[in-house]
Amino acid sequence: MVKKQSIEELVKIELKDCRFHADCMALKVKQLRKKNKIINSFLAISSSASIASWAIWNDLAMLWGCIIAVSQVITALKPVFHFGKHVHTLNTRCYKQEALFLDLDNLWYELKDGSIEKDAAKIRLNHLKQRISENEFFDDEDGFEFSKELQEEAAKMTSDTLQTKYNITD
Repeated sequence: MVKKQSIEELVKIELKDCRFHADCMALKVKQLRKKNKIINSFLAISSSASIASWAIWNDLAMLWGCIIAVSQVITALKPVFHFGKHVHTLNTRCYKQEALFLDLDNLWYELKDGSIEKDAAKIRLNHLKQRISENEFFDDEDGFEFSKELQEEAAKMTSDTLQTKYNITD
């Protein structure tokens, strides 16, 4: 026989899941920004260096030729990787996820202090779950994947937040 979960337990489960996904998104944004910054820095340096390299072309021709070739390949491939678009898309979703988490937070405290009836809380929770699900869905073009390491770091962040703020332990 399956035990029916209380609305409080359902909100608690959704709080954990929503916080975890918000933390994953925040970490991925940070990761993508770092990659974007490295690529843009390399391109800026190699572009400036290629101009300066003409003066010493005879001494380090092979090195400068390789740097220029690599920078041209990166410049050509950069639109394929969409780092800037990915940062924008994921940052927007992360912001929405945080807002949805705050809505869950509000529902959690309303249940705790009894200022919302259970039936109204169930309706609101179902509406929030739908919005959260829509926000967490990425189409194939975005192709966001959260590595195992990123998920482990996000899980620690989530656990710390839930334990500190809500006294929720795993």
